[in-house]
Amino acid sequence: MSLNQLTDQQLQEAIASGATVLVLYRSTFCTPCHTIAGQLEAAIPSLRGEMTVASVNIDLFPQTAAPLELRAVPAMALYKDGEPITIMRTFVACQSFIQILSQRTKQ
Repeated sequence: MSLNQLTDQQLQEAIASGATVLVLYRSTFCTPCHTIAGQLEAAIPSLRGEMTVASVNIDLFPQTAAPLELRAVPAMALYKDGEPITIMRTFVACQSFIQILSQRTKQ
């Protein structure tokens, strides 16, 4: 299963819905972003029904990441009730969060 690629408008609508949304902020030419995207895609089936998982290309939609003051990608943010509740700003943090999600769903 692949990540949903969202536009700025689609992301704002998903967040505004109040649902739990996990967003990968990525760049086209970022090799670590592709690594994280692959790991996140592998975790998607186990998260079905719990949260929406999506990706935003900040090369195409730079204004989308501006409110989070992201200085590098990959980065991920977990939104709930329209607000970011967790922001992972490094490759290692993103990788660790995906591992936690994967382990939690295996129990």
